Amino acid sequence: MHIKQIILSGTFIFLSIFGFSKNATLKGNVINNTKYKEIQLQDISYNTIETQKLDETGNFKFNTTFDKFNFYLLILDKQNFTVFFPEPGEQTEITIDVNNIRNPKIINSAQSQLYYDYSNQVASLKSVSKRVELVKKMITENPSSPVCIFFVDILNTDDYYSYHQKLSKGLATYKENSLVAEFINKTKNIKKLSVGNEAPDIALANPEGKIVKLSSLKGNYVLIDFWASWCRPCRMENPNNVKLYEKYHKKGFEIYGVSLDRDKNSWLKAIKDDHLTWIHVSDLKFWQSEGAKTYNVKAIPHTVLLDKDGKIIANGLRGDSLAKKLKELFGE
Repeated sequence: MHIKQIILSGTFIFLSIFGFSKNATLKGNVINNTKYKEIQLQDISYNTIETQKLDETGNFKFNTTFDKFNFYLLILDKQNFTVFFPEPGEQTEITIDVNNIRNPKIINSAQSQLYYDYSNQVASLKSVSKRVELVKKMITENPSSPVCIFFVDILNTDDYYSYHQKLSKGLATYKENSLVAEFINKTKNIKKLSVGNEAPDIALANPEGKIVKLSSLKGNYVLIDFWASWCRPCRMENPNNVKLYEKYHKKGFEIYGVSLDRDKNSWLKAIKDDHLTWIHVSDLKFWQSEGAKTYNVKAIPHTVLLDKDGKIIANGLRGDSLAKKLKELFGE
């Protein structure tokens, strides 16, 4: 046998043994469950790929294998789901606790684990400045991780555009993924949504079904607030917005809340529970929301502040930074 043939044969055996050529797989267990009989695997566009019944002890195994990185949802029902980000070669096991669905235990899925590690940290921080520092650290340490796109919008592009650029360059190897490609294009076009430009219009239905245009609010300072009932950081931010709205609404401050919910009842319940008395709109399309697409939103909460002429004043202001800006605008 020629040396070249020996090398090729050895390489094939090595890859076969260590599984570098294997597709990723997923199996798991749903615990503390008295309600759910099955679990669905959906892609990021909500297309159902596979449905598996849970056995008597809550175990499941998907037949689908994953030959490349992608973003997936594991659905118990519309309100209760978790996410999964496989890479080729990973044989992943996941334990989903019905009492803590958004924090599953994951074995052997590096991107999924990174997502949950940072998601839990972000949710635990009340300070916007601390969240900003955490996401800067995440991107600095993981500039080629596609799950960073779910956190990068915590960094407003006026002050931290370099981090958006760094991540965009680092994700070049994932550019065939549609969500990553959208982020890369967004970063290229981000100057269109930069301070001083006129804000693109949004026209979506309020809870009563009436179309409310963003442009109809000209004459006020307007905060576009992208949020959802299922977003923990959003719900944590809502009390701050309530205080600011109560303080400045009569002086000419309006909030235009764009929800990325899918379920109308959950959306309405969150509005009521959090005492959100401003304008609310949604097309109930989750991440495919037309408003979110218009503003290249890939992570929430996300805000855009407009002046009385409908021009962009700032992106990504929340908490103390938003309070400080409003104090400045209203001459206090």
